[in-house]
Amino acid sequence: MLWPKGSTPLKVSALKAKLAPLWNTLGRWRITSIGKEFYEFSFSSLEDAQSVRSIGSWNLNPGFVKLFAWTKDFNPSLQQQSSAQVWLRIYGLLQEYWRPKILFAIANSVGTPICTDQVTNKPMFEREFGHLSRVLVDMDLRKEPKYRVLVEQENYAFFVDLDYDNLPEYCHYCSCIGHNQSYCKKAKADREQGEKDGCGYHA
Repeated sequence: MLWPKGSTPLKVSALKAKLAPLWNTLGRWRITSIGKEFYEFSFSSLEDAQSVRSIGSWNLNPGFVKLFAWTKDFNPSLQQQSSAQVWLRIYGLLQEYWRPKILFAIANSVGTPICTDQVTNKPMFEREFGHLSRVLVDMDLRKEPKYRVLVEQENYAFFVDLDYDNLPEYCHYCSCIGHNQSYCKKAKADREQGEKDGCGYHA
């Protein structure tokens, strides 16, 4: 589960009630909390499971359910966190394109869009500026961030520039958020150990 910053996570019963109208064509299904905001879903048929999995994330407004296939011996406590909620700034988007569907389509190119900010939400006649819009996205920090995206409309296409508010650093060596490999203590320790062992290790 992904919740916007400041949101209160739902209990299992409330979460199931939110999903029920979205999955009203399915047979019986079950949800079980397994900790750390992870949940196990069980379905009465393979077709239902495939139908739900065909959509990568489900918008609960607020919050998103991101789905992935179950893996053997899955342990929520051992999951390495590689994603973070970051405000995406979109530049160069004309006012007529400030619609949730278009904003979310742009944001989807860098992560899972969660919501827009209060200023972006304002009606056109109430906005005091329009040089940028902001969307909160859940980003996988293992991937290189994008800074330009092509927006394609019927018979027309244009680029928008992207930037991020307080994009966290991610270390690809130890898979931790908060520092990069240059400042990774584990990488340094392994490098020093490699030099002692004479194996010519380089991080």
